[in-house]
Amino acid sequence: MDALCFDMYGTLCDTSSVTAALRRELDASAAHAANIDATWRRRQLEYAQQRSQMNDYATFHAVTGDALDYALARHNETPSAATRDRILDAYDALDPFPDALGALDALRDEFELAVLSNGNPEMLDTLAATTGIDERVSHILSADAVSTFKPTPAVYEHAANELDRPIEDCWLVSSNAWDVAGASNAGMNAAWVNRENDPEERVGGRATVEVESLAALPDAL
Repeated sequence: MDALCFDMYGTLCDTSSVTAALRRELDASAAHAANIDATWRRRQLEYAQQRSQMNDYATFHAVTGDALDYALARHNETPSAATRDRILDAYDALDPFPDALGALDALRDEFELAVLSNGNPEMLDTLAATTGIDERVSHILSADAVSTFKPTPAVYEHAANELDRPIEDCWLVSSNAWDVAGASNAGMNAAWVNRENDPEERVGGRATVEVESLAALPDAL
């Protein structure tokens, strides 16, 4: 039985669902909240990769907070500390994609299911419990264990070690093309959930399987 390791942020759970908190807490228009969210997510990924490259680890919660602070400043928002913290807490209550739980249910009899995420354990445990993901996976694996972030090979190798399998018997499932490239480069199989019909990345390994949604994944595997 192969193991499927699902990315959490952007694959199982929709990071754009924080826009509801942005609108509420900042009394912002939908367009303004969406712009802040886009900057926040972009900087979150950039800061994680930058810290990996500099060998200057901080938890994903800290990285996410730094990215939020940048995004708020970039879009001329100066909320109180309490308001800022409530916005950050929205990451603990992201919405799962509509097909996420159904896909996990359809796959759980044929594969061992796990989460593999840059999120630190406290973030992941809270979100998994809130969404019901914790009832459908056997492991919740965090990059925090190796003090770096995906797509560093050590994160994928850590997952294989924790799952007690050769890395070639493990799959990453992710909507992030850079994550797919990193997993493939480390020796994992990779399923790319390409919701936006994006072109392939030009750096790193290629996806073993490409699907347009999580709902399509069981048949593809």
